[in-house]
Amino acid sequence: MNAASIRRTLVNALLPCSLIAMAVPAQADFIYARLVPGAGLEANGSSTLVDVSADGRTVVFASTANNWVGDTYIGTRAVAVDLDTGVIEAVSALGGAVFRGESPVTSGDGRYVAFLTINASYGPNWQVLRKDRQTGELQLASANAAGQPAEFGSEDNTVSISADGRYVAFQTTSVMTDAPGRAGGVRAPAGAFGGIYVKDMTTGQIEMASIKSDGSVADHCALDLHALSGTGRYVSMLCSDASVPGATGGQAYVRDLQANTTELISRSTSATSGSSAFVYHPSISPSGRFVSFKNRGYGGLGYANGVGSEGNSGIYLRDRQAGTTIAIPRAAVLPSDAYDSCSASAVSDIGSVVLSCNYAWGGTGSYPQTFLFVPGAGAPEMLSVTAASQPGNDASGYTLAVNASGLSMAWESNASNIDPADGNNASDIFVLVEESVLSDVIFANGFESSAGKSGIGRGVLAPVLRVSN
Repeated sequence: MNAASIRRTLVNALLPCSLIAMAVPAQADFIYARLVPGAGLEANGSSTLVDVSADGRTVVFASTANNWVGDTYIGTRAVAVDLDTGVIEAVSALGGAVFRGESPVTSGDGRYVAFLTINASYGPNWQVLRKDRQTGELQLASANAAGQPAEFGSEDNTVSISADGRYVAFQTTSVMTDAPGRAGGVRAPAGAFGGIYVKDMTTGQIEMASIKSDGSVADHCALDLHALSGTGRYVSMLCSDASVPGATGGQAYVRDLQANTTELISRSTSATSGSSAFVYHPSISPSGRFVSFKNRGYGGLGYANGVGSEGNSGIYLRDRQAGTTIAIPRAAVLPSDAYDSCSASAVSDIGSVVLSCNYAWGGTGSYPQTFLFVPGAGAPEMLSVTAASQPGNDASGYTLAVNASGLSMAWESNASNIDPADGNNASDIFVLVEESVLSDVIFANGFESSAGKSGIGRGVLAPVLRVSN
């Protein structure tokens, strides 16, 4: 199957599912492209740690390249690209001065971006900021109710933000608020991972999310990518200790901040107390209905082929509404010994999952590649391919993202053969987006633009392939 037919398969699989969430024209075009600073330009540094807004129009990432907006900062900055207008913004900037920004995440419409920074102006060690791209305001998110920054800094793993930008989730060993059996203003016990907190940027209040079902503090939980639902009500997390009675260790959970309940996610009808294998990288959909996570087939959660682990990709999908868990099958192009080889994943509101999987364990082309799984459409299909259907010649999918409708996807890739014009020897951001997601078709088709001033520029999509159904 060539690249065009692969994407045509994806068009036909995605659109019927997406009709549930949004109106999609019968004729649909998918645009597959690399993000670049402008026509005829390439980023002069690496771009990584990607996220996409729920509406699919804004892509954010961290980059060492300083030609996105023509700034002079040497280091990593948080960047936002509007796929509709081509406007590029250095988000980790104030008054035109760019500073360090890592792990950016975006609100549903791209207005707000939260990111990690090390900047003494905002507190010790790592802190979390939220940028209002409409007003330019920067606010400290890793702060207690009195507005004081996390005394010991936030963890440098990741942050998450709600669709309206009101809630920001982060992790820190600083105790940011009173919790059962623990007073605020102290440090978490030695050996603890720290607490997972959700900050209300409107009221200033902050709540601990890493709480067991009995109301006690869970000291060994970790926040991962795509952890906060669109409303900010649900938080997915990975906990080493049992956080519900009878659960096995190292499982995925969802905390309901409204109902004050904690739910075991990594379970199935055959393993009601959780997997016998450790779980990794839980990711929640914007609606909070679906959670994807990594787990080995021998954990007891089920087999995609009904027989054994060799049919599994290593990623499971939990439907919290239906109460079901399925094993996502191993992609047909993966060798049989590459079962359970998939790791990072992101999930949409229709249950489609973008995932990163090892294409082969050794030899030529033994790089992780980016795949897409759509429920009911069979095994995952590889996305990170050239127009000639060849896999990328280097790793893809260390981070990846998908929007609410499943029609806008983004991932980072070190491959240099996907875009024939790729010569920067650096990691780039690639997008696969259905044209109906974008309103400015001129930009979707590509147009000439130039670097701007004061942290704002204009960019372009460097097309790899365009597919119609």
